[in-house]
Amino acid sequence: MTFEFYKILHLSGLIFLFFGFGGLLVTSYAGVTIKGPAKIMGFATHGLGLLFLLIGGFGMLAKLGQMGQMPGWVIGKIVIWLFMGVGISLVKRKGHLGWPIATLLIVLGTTAAVLAINKPF
Repeated sequence: MTFEFYKILHLSGLIFLFFGFGGLLVTSYAGVTIKGPAKIMGFATHGLGLLFLLIGGFGMLAKLGQMGQMPGWVIGKIVIWLFMGVGISLVKRKGHLGWPIATLLIVLGTTAAVLAINKPF
């Protein structure tokens, strides 16, 4: 697979992740209880997003030859990935809070982007 393939997979994962977060967060904030296929769709897109992000990210690292000695910015992105994985529980349990959770998720996603683009350490 090419570097570009992994990059597209990684970006697709980001779209899936925030699609899942958005659907579940908005319904919870609106006070709507989702069930059945709608609930499955929210959680499945979140999970697939995490999987695509992980495969795409490590695929790009392998293509860059940085798998052995991971730079600090990669470790930072892995920590953010873990927080995003746990974030679905926060959305499920405290989604009625709305904006504070949305802001937290946006800040985490933006921080991951800044780390990837600037590679500060």
